[in-house]
Amino acid sequence: MADSEPDRLILDPDAWTDAPQGVIETLKARAAKGVEIDASGTGAIPAQVAQLLLAARSTARAAGKDLLLHAPSDAVRESLEALGLSHLVAEDAS
Repeated sequence: MADSEPDRLILDPDAWTDAPQGVIETLKARAAKGVEIDASGTGAIPAQVAQLLLAARSTARAAGKDLLLHAPSDAVRESLEALGLSHLVAEDAS
């Protein structure tokens, strides 16, 4: 899993689907300080990856933080809207 900044992950649906356990561990480890994900160059989000995002957001919120998707592409927005999860990007101000 690549980082675009030290504390910001790059949303990569293919890699996340291929190796979800590594992503889960990384997201859990970062939840205590909040999870920031660069979604600017990302294509469509499959349901399995959307579930990872929901779980990460839940874990971060339990720690008093949040999950933010930065600069989500149109494909990300459309995918999450189709899955009923557009709220995952609604709070991102970037």
